[in-house]
Amino acid sequence: MAKSAAHPGAMPPPRPALRRAVPVVPVGTPHTPGRRELAWMAGADRSLAHAASQVRIIAASTPLNFRTELTRLGGAWERGKPEPPRFVYPPPADHRSLIAALGELADALEGEGAMGRLYAGRARELADEATVASSVGTSGFWPAARRRFAPRDQFDAAADALSARWLDGGPHEAGPESSETIRSDDDRDPRSLVSRIRQELGARRLPLRVVISRDLASLAATGDGAVQVVADRPLTRRDVERTVLHEIEGHVLPRLAATTVPLALFALGTARGSDDQEGRALALERAAGFLDSGRRRELALRHVAARSVERGEDFLATAARLAAHEERPSELLRIACRAHRGGGLAREAVYLPALLRTEAASEDGGVEAMMRLGRVAVDAAPVLHAWMN
Repeated sequence: MAKSAAHPGAMPPPRPALRRAVPVVPVGTPHTPGRRELAWMAGADRSLAHAASQVRIIAASTPLNFRTELTRLGGAWERGKPEPPRFVYPPPADHRSLIAALGELADALEGEGAMGRLYAGRARELADEATVASSVGTSGFWPAARRRFAPRDQFDAAADALSARWLDGGPHEAGPESSETIRSDDDRDPRSLVSRIRQELGARRLPLRVVISRDLASLAATGDGAVQVVADRPLTRRDVERTVLHEIEGHVLPRLAATTVPLALFALGTARGSDDQEGRALALERAAGFLDSGRRRELALRHVAARSVERGEDFLATAARLAAHEERPSELLRIACRAHRGGGLAREAVYLPALLRTEAASEDGGVEAMMRLGRVAVDAAPVLHAWMN
């Protein structure tokens, strides 16, 4: 069993050195695995770590010319002649052998009880992500992305209704605080996003660096060993503080906490764990008072764009849908481009369902404890909580 679980030559990536400020969440006495569990888990850990190090779904589907295309599209829109984007991507990796190995691994792990099924689910999700990453810019991308980000439960329909209510609130009117903007990557301004994230990482002694990215679709993104910050975006101070909370509390701290847990699956992630982590980050925003009308409209518009992609609508149709709710061409085009990157990633479809799912589970302290320890999906948390206690 252990032999079939291990990917040839695969070794787990080194974990970052821990600092005293990295939170360790008390969860009780961890389960002590038996010899059989140790055998298959060790092989599965190596295999999933190898796969996760090879598959970079967001990086693969992020255009190399995202910023320049936004500028070009904005000019065409202003001239009354809207055009689709002409995105350029890095050459896609060939993941065929990896996808086959992950499928075999998942089949082997299905018989290893509840924990084995969690590992199998993550293996299949990585296979789906590898398919997405290897088909960027081709006709196979859209169906592959739809498998990975498929509707999941009752919270998908609830998110559709929520986005409609948020958009029915009318256009966002900027308050006095929104009149002053700060460039996102101005490292001379202590209020900028790059400065504030550096301040938080330093104050908490968190071992991540900050990287500026010109073509980042979001304001910030947390990855292995780094937090990326988008270059040259005008932001309000509220935008900055909300993004700092979202990245540090929602993504950085769970990523580092996962390195303190003896079960590697917390760091490797469970199936849909990255989706629900986004929902938890939004729930933290709401609890801190950051889901104001402007933020709600942005999230609702992203949801509308993702649903448009899911229906198979092209870029111009998505942009037209957004134009019914958003007057600023720069904003509606940015959201449409984000949803259509790669050929129709539309990852934004998972955000609002994950927010509702996470909030519905918030009264269960065990679920919250597990989600604070890594990229853990709400429905995987009970199995992990039982294992940890």
